[in-house]
Amino acid sequence: MIGHEAAQAWLRRALQTDRLAHAYLITGPRAVGKRTFALQIAQALNCNAVSVGDRPDHTCQQCRMIQRGVHPDVRVVRRAPERRMISMRPPPIAGPPRDFVDNVQFIQADAQLRPVMGRRKVYLIVYAEELAEDAANRLLKTLEEPPPFVLFLLTAIERGGVLPTVASRCQELRLRPAGRAQLAEALVAGGSEPERAVQLAALAGGRQGWALAAAREPALFEQQQTYARQLVEALSGTRLDRLVRARALSERWVAHPEAVRETLRVWMSWWRDVMLVQLGLSGQVVHLEAGEQATLRGAAGQVSRQAARQAAAAIQQTLADLDTNVNARLALDLLLLRLPAIV
Repeated sequence: MIGHEAAQAWLRRALQTDRLAHAYLITGPRAVGKRTFALQIAQALNCNAVSVGDRPDHTCQQCRMIQRGVHPDVRVVRRAPERRMISMRPPPIAGPPRDFVDNVQFIQADAQLRPVMGRRKVYLIVYAEELAEDAANRLLKTLEEPPPFVLFLLTAIERGGVLPTVASRCQELRLRPAGRAQLAEALVAGGSEPERAVQLAALAGGRQGWALAAAREPALFEQQQTYARQLVEALSGTRLDRLVRARALSERWVAHPEAVRETLRVWMSWWRDVMLVQLGLSGQVVHLEAGEQATLRGAAGQVSRQAARQAAAAIQQTLADLDTNVNARLALDLLLLRLPAIV
């Protein structure tokens, strides 16, 4: 965990006083560390360390099993990649083996059974805003009055994205992005080259989870640069070039929606950098490669501030529209055709 000092302090106090609510909603930006913190809570509650102050120690059998996703008392529920929502029932045809469950049907009965190995049973629902309404309704009674040995941990980007009937039964824990300098320092301490650490910390936008993953997997960093290059190519291309890019994105949306979301997030950050350059705040941009900076300066000189603002807003709106099941092809066509041109 990088940063989140307030959340860590809360966890230490909760363990020392043994005062925990029955359900928590952990909110914060995507890839900021919500799932990691939730698993840390599960580890702390089941850790074998004798001293409460040493929990979680991350070395005992309980902690290691939770980290590997094989602890029988810690169940992770999340949307399967091929489904749009976390459903109430399992799919009619079983999918491949996974370290998570993609439905909530089992929870009501399972929660009545005492823990097999640990002190507490923990149900972690990742991105609770993706709960289908019938699935959320199925959870309500258990979520409101679980047995004393059960804890629910839900994660979401915003509390408002979760059905009110679910959110109202949870106490909120808000995680915030890490500072760029703090994140870069942590990446260097973890073995990254200082220059790459600065680049990753900038691109991460405070998202600790993304920065750590990109430090381990260089392809994630290269992917971000590719998305930015694709935007520049579309902006400097013909109308047909833009429609070709829109079609590629709409086709990818069907099988890999999160990749399209990440593409649009990179595009939004690129337009934010254009606005920062226009305002004389080049030191705050996130695209730090020399070639990228030259392109940003060129775009900042060709496009008005209002046009740059409108471009970023259009991308943000398209992201929201895609998550409400609009026609992806039409939404992406309109977006690409509306963005300002650069040469």
